[in-house]
Amino acid sequence: MTRRFPLLLTFAIFLSVAAPLNASITPKHITRKSVYLEPNTTAVDLQRQLDRLKQALLSRSVSINLQQAVEQSLANNPTLAEQYSQIQNEQWNLIAVRRSWYPQLLVTGPTGNIMSYQSGSNKASAYTSKILEPKSRKLDFKNTINTAPNPMINLNWTFFDPKRGPSINASSENLRAQQLLFDVAARDLVLETQLAYFALQEKQELIKNYEQILNSITKAVNQTEALFIAGNLSITDVEQIRTQQFQQLTLLIETYRQLVSAAAKLSEAMALPVGSLVTTQGNLALIGKWSLSEAETLQRAEQFREEIQASLATASSFGWQATVLSNSYWPSFSTYANGSFSHTDIAEGIPGSERIKNTQLDQWSGAVGIGFSWSIFDGGIKAAEAQAKQAQKNQFTDKAARQRLSVAREVVSAYANYQGSELGLVSAKQQIQSAQKASEAVSERFKVGYSDITAVVQTYRQYQQAAAAFSSAIREFNNSVVSLYRYSASWPDGALPLLQKRVQNLK
Repeated sequence: MTRRFPLLLTFAIFLSVAAPLNASITPKHITRKSVYLEPNTTAVDLQRQLDRLKQALLSRSVSINLQQAVEQSLANNPTLAEQYSQIQNEQWNLIAVRRSWYPQLLVTGPTGNIMSYQSGSNKASAYTSKILEPKSRKLDFKNTINTAPNPMINLNWTFFDPKRGPSINASSENLRAQQLLFDVAARDLVLETQLAYFALQEKQELIKNYEQILNSITKAVNQTEALFIAGNLSITDVEQIRTQQFQQLTLLIETYRQLVSAAAKLSEAMALPVGSLVTTQGNLALIGKWSLSEAETLQRAEQFREEIQASLATASSFGWQATVLSNSYWPSFSTYANGSFSHTDIAEGIPGSERIKNTQLDQWSGAVGIGFSWSIFDGGIKAAEAQAKQAQKNQFTDKAARQRLSVAREVVSAYANYQGSELGLVSAKQQIQSAQKASEAVSERFKVGYSDITAVVQTYRQYQQAAAAFSSAIREFNNSVVSLYRYSASWPDGALPLLQKRVQNLK
């Protein structure tokens, strides 16, 4: 007994000292009196204000699908009207050059007065005495009146001009280039509308996912505050989940701002009235797959891309312009005919005399012949200008070669994006599914005390990142598909008839 007493006494003293130390280290595992926690209503107020902004946006927005967006863009966007005006300009230039084949008719009037008056007098005297008195006097006059104008008609026709054919060819190539550039503008407009539509759709999908995450975090905030009041959690846990709540709110507000910008960009492409906005119909979804291989896509792009053909047409136009300047050293032959008519009334005689002479004169004149014009030497000016046009032709030929390389790069990049987005889509889909399951599981474990608040916060962050990655993956896939349509010079379903309808309205 005497040996065991010190050991028992020592153990009792250890328990009496260790119990208070343990209580001070982990106070959340003991029961304490309830404390008051000041509620934070800022998050609730911000969410209400954001909801009001969202409702205001929806009230002045029009909901459309992708086909309707493309239709509105092709029907209303002024870019196509601007491009078509350039086509009409080249059409009239071509008509003007072709009309140089027609003969020219010129009518001119008299060069002087239509009516004129002339008078004169002749005096003769006879003398019968030295006083030198005149025996008699004579006074005569002459009035000339042109009672009709003197028209002259000139007809000229240049039947041989070596510059005329190349001029017509040059204007025809300019017209073809503008028509091709019009197609380029239409394809760019369709792609711009599609990309803007997918961007807006992505923002709408993100807002929907972020709102769901925010609602889950808000529930976790309420649970954490209740557990803190009950004494089972610390104030650190409360503020940690509140921080995540405000981070989610900040992200939601920024996404809403991006949503308005995306809606405005789509409205601009559709040429809607000022102040109008649009929203997309349905959820963010895949639009389909690309059916051609990479080699087939490259072959089609090199064959049909209008940018290459427009550069070659412009080069051809400059080549014909060089020919025009070179042919200006050759003579041109023309036939001409002219004719004129005049009518004149003449009255002359002695005043008061019955012997007054009245004369009416009608005159016709005309000529027919063949002439030529030949600029034999001008110091080499036209030859130098022809070389300048030839250099411009080479410039656009080289530009077409460079565009072939750019077209190949665009197709290869778009096809690689398409293939990569297919793989990324599978990964992003699995990511969001796993993140959603993890979020639900951690929330349930937190309720029963098997997970701490740090695990909850981390899981919500992963869910947030997964939602953004999945929406971005769908948008990237859709963007790659429509880009392949654009870069291979293929029209999406229904786009070409809409463009043809716009062209008819512009004519």
